[in-house]
Amino acid sequence: MDSAELLHREALWLREIAARSRRYTAAPPGLDDEELRDVRKAVLHAWIRYRYPISLQFVTNYVAIAATAMGMVVASSAAGGVAVLFATSNGSSAARAPWWLFSLATWAAVCLSLLVNGRADLRQVVSLVHRLGLRGIARRMTSADVGNWFVPAAALTLVTVAVVAVWLTVVTALSASTDQHLITAAAGLFGAVLGLVGNRWILTIQEFLRSKYRAPHGPRPLDGLLVELAAAAATSFEVRAHWWDLRSIKIVRRRLAFAIEAAQDASVIRRRTSVRELSSRREARQFHTALAELMRRHDRAVTQVHTAEEYDAITTSLRAGVLALAAEDLTALMQHSAAQPSASRVARLVRRTGSSLVLVVFAMVIPLLPGVDSATGDGVRVLLLMTAALALTPASDLASSSVRSALERSLFAKSTN
Repeated sequence: MDSAELLHREALWLREIAARSRRYTAAPPGLDDEELRDVRKAVLHAWIRYRYPISLQFVTNYVAIAATAMGMVVASSAAGGVAVLFATSNGSSAARAPWWLFSLATWAAVCLSLLVNGRADLRQVVSLVHRLGLRGIARRMTSADVGNWFVPAAALTLVTVAVVAVWLTVVTALSASTDQHLITAAAGLFGAVLGLVGNRWILTIQEFLRSKYRAPHGPRPLDGLLVELAAAAATSFEVRAHWWDLRSIKIVRRRLAFAIEAAQDASVIRRRTSVRELSSRREARQFHTALAELMRRHDRAVTQVHTAEEYDAITTSLRAGVLALAAEDLTALMQHSAAQPSASRVARLVRRTGSSLVLVVFAMVIPLLPGVDSATGDGVRVLLLMTAALALTPASDLASSSVRSALERSLFAKSTN
């Protein structure tokens, strides 16, 4: 895109931010003119500081997606190579299947997992194809503007590779021995977990690039929380008429999930300190953990509402949090932070490592089963331990939402032209 197009999209995005700020601050009732003006100004300024330029959003999204794809190819090849080392030590059974079977099985599982995790992106692409038709999509795919064809091309490539890889894996694995079936399944499990954390890889690369190249003034520590909490409070008021409906509950919880993610973000404090300032970083982490726990209590409370009065109490609390953040009154914001004990460290550790512990148990038990030879058992053990280590990386749908929020403008900006 040329500079004029970028400036046009920047202006459109700033106009959208202003419109959303008015909507978020107009929904809660009971604000006088002065409070409304102060809250609206605080949310608007926080959002402007918190946002990234359109050009930086496009570049970081494209680079993050491409880098993640290459990283997953390397990881799948490495897992396949480990499987081949153990399969070839099993004598004659290695000749019954080609050496590339395990890498292909891993990659097929990665593609399927990415498709499941990115189903919302696929729905947007399908909707775009339906709206533009084949002729419109053909014009987009042949456009010189990368923003017009990158997302549809990436989705089409992923679906095609997934279908071909799964078909080849199934056809080839049928001719393999039983021992190799076990190793192939372990390689596929590794690929499935790898695909589930793909969004986290994308988000990590995005944040690294954006923090490195963003404007020098940058956001304030609580700007993201103010924006997301204002959105959650406004959403809770907007669906008040159908507070019992499952769809309304899901909408509110989705907005609260963004607020929890923003509350946990201590990156601004980390950039102010060096690696050696452990106590300062620990204090910042404890403060943001307390904020996130406060958001989680509201999220849990939404799932337990039985009456309209209980729902109103939650929305009122969210509104009070927005007012406290807008006024920079941390005392009022955290006054209920100690009302209930946060989850214990042991509970958080078990919740974080539960799936990995299960995989470690299977890695120890499967090689001891009757009929499993030593080479196959060692291969399965290594692959499952690799999967357990990979499962420690938290998978988050918010990364996909972050990618969609930045890319949907490139998907639909010219669809009506």
